[in-house]
Amino acid sequence: MTPRISTIALWRSFRRILALLVLLGCIGLGTGAAVVVQASRSDQPVADAAVVMIDDAGATARLDRARQLYSEGKISRILLAGPAIDASRDALQQRGVKQEAIIGLREPDQIAQIIAAQATLTQENLRSALLIAEPVETLRLLKIARDHDVRLLTLPVGASSEISISGILGEVAQYFRYVLLNK
Repeated sequence: MTPRISTIALWRSFRRILALLVLLGCIGLGTGAAVVVQASRSDQPVADAAVVMIDDAGATARLDRARQLYSEGKISRILLAGPAIDASRDALQQRGVKQEAIIGLREPDQIAQIIAAQATLTQENLRSALLIAEPVETLRLLKIARDHDVRLLTLPVGASSEISISGILGEVAQYFRYVLLNK
C-alpha cells in the first residue's frame, strides 16, 4: 500500500509556504525601509568625538567631514576605524588636525572596532560620539553599538548622496547576517 497525499493537505502546505515567503518578503522590505530612513537621518553634529568608519568608498568624504567638525570645534577627538588608518591619519594631519587628536582603532572587523571605540571613549573620558559612516551602513552599525552598550549619534556621510537598490539589498543581507549569525 503506497501512501497518498490528499490534494487538500498539499494545498494547505503550499499556502503555508507561500505565507512564509510573503512574511519573509515583508520583513526584508521593512528592514530595507529602515536602512533608507536611518541613512537619511542625521543627529546634531556636536559631540566629544567622532568615530569614522574608513573603507574604500566614501572614506575621503567622511574624513573631510570629521576634519570640518574638528576645525569648527564641534569634536575634540577623531577615532579612525578600518584598514587604512595610517593613510587617513596622514591625510587629516596634512589638513590641520593635531596628531594627539587622532586615535586609530586597529581591529579586524566592525564589531571589534565599535567595542574598541567604546573602550577608547571611556579611557579618554569622552561622553558622546558621532558615528560617521556610509549612509546605508548606519542602521547595522547602530544595532552593533546598541548590542554592546555603546551610545553613538549618527552622521551618515557617503561618497555620493544617492542610495542604490543594490546597496540597500546588500546592507539588508549584512544586517540579517549580523542579527542571525553575529558576524
